[in-house]
Amino acid sequence: DLEPRDNMKDRSFVIVAVCFFLSGFAALIYETAWTREFSFVFGTSELAVATVLAAYMAGLAGGAAVGGRIAERTERALSLYGFLELGVGVTALLVPVALAGATQLLVVLFGGQSEFAETNPLAISSFYLITTFLIVMVPTGFMGATLPLLSRHAVKHDSEVGSKIGALYSINTVGAVAGTLTAAFVLLPRLGIRETVYVAVAVNGLVFLVAMVLVRFARLESKAAEPDASASTPSITAAPRRIHFIQPLMLVSGALSFTYEILWVRLLSQMVGGSVYGFATMLASFL
Repeated sequence: DLEPRDNMKDRSFVIVAVCFFLSGFAALIYETAWTREFSFVFGTSELAVATVLAAYMAGLAGGAAVGGRIAERTERALSLYGFLELGVGVTALLVPVALAGATQLLVVLFGGQSEFAETNPLAISSFYLITTFLIVMVPTGFMGATLPLLSRHAVKHDSEVGSKIGALYSINTVGAVAGTLTAAFVLLPRLGIRETVYVAVAVNGLVFLVAMVLVRFARLESKAAEPDASASTPSITAAPRRIHFIQPLMLVSGALSFTYEILWVRLLSQMVGGSVYGFATMLASFL
């Protein structure tokens, strides 16, 4: 009885991994498309890259922190993951609406945008910096919460922590590389920004549907295994609280890494121009 059940778990993990590949694929389609879109707002691709990247990372960090706390308390991690993917798609559709609303708010607050922009360029940039953070952090917050929840679903024993979380993170990053290159070299030139975002939304919708099917099968499997569930309930012991010195090092490491990324975008733009191709090439290599 154990061997068929183990095979079922292996197949389930493969499907979950494919879903997480698609999650990364869609996420970086959004980032590439939004960087292009916000470059028109800021009037410079370098400022758009820095702003979107910072907002992206802030959303991922906040979502991961919240998702980690939820993952500790839930038994419906896979179901929540599916709804997070749906939330990413829905909120991504609302980004252009929110951006248009921010522009209207700017006009209401400061009068004619063109006259104000000529005399107060720093104020305009600061306004769009703040609104970009508020707009982009909603879908990226949902994105950031997905890894803790999928890890909660996939990892059943202490011995699986390194291998399965490492595999999920790696597969998600490979998907992100594919999404970056596909968006820049295929979707944006042929479809434009809006339709490119629609492709990513469709991918999120597909992941949601697959996750719901997996949830259904998991419930059926759980009911079939109910009689002997108490004899083989997996457990994960709490990790010792000895990471206080690691966290500041990771903070500095992250800051340095993305400082390099911004500098390399700037360097590459001097060679190939401020095109989406240069940005995507750098970002894909970085990932």
